Amino acid sequence: MPGFYKLIAGSAAAIFIGIAAAGPLHAAEGAEILAAYQGDWRGSGEARPNLRSDLTKITCRISASYNPQEAALSNTGKCGTTKGAQKLEGKLSLVGDQLTGNFLGAAANYGLVNATLRIAENMIVTEAQVEDAGKMVKVRTFVTPPQDNVFLVQSQFFDRASNSWVVSGEIEFRRQ
Repeated sequence: MPGFYKLIAGSAAAIFIGIAAAGPLHAAEGAEILAAYQGDWRGSGEARPNLRSDLTKITCRISASYNPQEAALSNTGKCGTTKGAQKLEGKLSLVGDQLTGNFLGAAANYGLVNATLRIAENMIVTEAQVEDAGKMVKVRTFVTPPQDNVFLVQSQFFDRASNSWVVSGEIEFRRQ
């Protein structure tokens, strides 16, 4: 099921890569941001199985719990498309002023290299590279903070031909 792993890595789940955050983060700020994602969520949207393919529908269900003693957000869930489904499991932790972990497990890391994880403007941001047709392509994903019981995950890739970022997936999650 490598195609499905690429879909997850290239779009929705890439947001939760497990690398230390770039730049200082105040512990209280980070804890508040992580705690906001606690709960049961259902998401739907579209993503590309690879950077050159058409968008396909994707649905996800995740359950996240925040542990204040560990300053950690743990998650279990499942995402699926017409190509198949993948169980997801992971954990994001605040260690000092750094965000570390791997929120959605191995599927989120599939094929990604040089990944960084950080919090910017209250969003969880992942930046990495992925191989596409023998070339390394920059990818990034933004997870907006939950507002009115909704958060958005948007993944993008850098298109060298147009010298611009192109949306490769977008999933809207709603609290259940």
